[in-house]
Amino acid sequence: MSREYEVENQERRSLAEGIHVGALCRVENFDPEAMTVDVQPLSKVLDAGMYRTPPQVLGVPVALIRGGGFVLRPWYAKGDVGVLLYIDHDIDRIAEAGQECQPNTERNHSGDDAIFVGAFVPASNKLSGLPEEALVMATDGGSVYIAVKKDGIEVQGDVKIMGNVEVTGDVTAQGKSLATHTHSGPDGSTGGPL
Repeated sequence: MSREYEVENQERRSLAEGIHVGALCRVENFDPEAMTVDVQPLSKVLDAGMYRTPPQVLGVPVALIRGGGFVLRPWYAKGDVGVLLYIDHDIDRIAEAGQECQPNTERNHSGDDAIFVGAFVPASNKLSGLPEEALVMATDGGSVYIAVKKDGIEVQGDVKIMGNVEVTGDVTAQGKSLATHTHSGPDGSTGGPL
């Protein structure tokens, strides 16, 4: 190989090392109102021949599902592991207004323009205790969950309802049907189904 090729190859490598695309990181703080996290990247970086811990990335917007008047909001705790995605250009104006605009600066692939896109499950901390073949919203370990299955919805845990409940069909509680259950009155007469 020529010296010129080696220098050019080294320059390309140096440029590539300066481009941030994504990182696995640990949540250090979560702000549920602002929907931001402070995160610690987990991969050490090579600097002058030594690996060092990179600095935390602060105030990172959290991606969630929101649209059409509905929101599915995640909740993060210190120690959760997730994916940090670095956006190509400065996102300051877009993050503020949510509309098309010219970037505020010329920066590219910067930690200042990262988005936290959700949890990552390390092999050492596998999910367990959750229903299979279902879309599940649950506590870790599955002690409380809502599972949407092909044949219906399954709920594990106490349910608190604030508002009215309308049921078309029967309700069964501890084996007793509301459609056929009767009560005896004080005089011994029985009333019809509820």
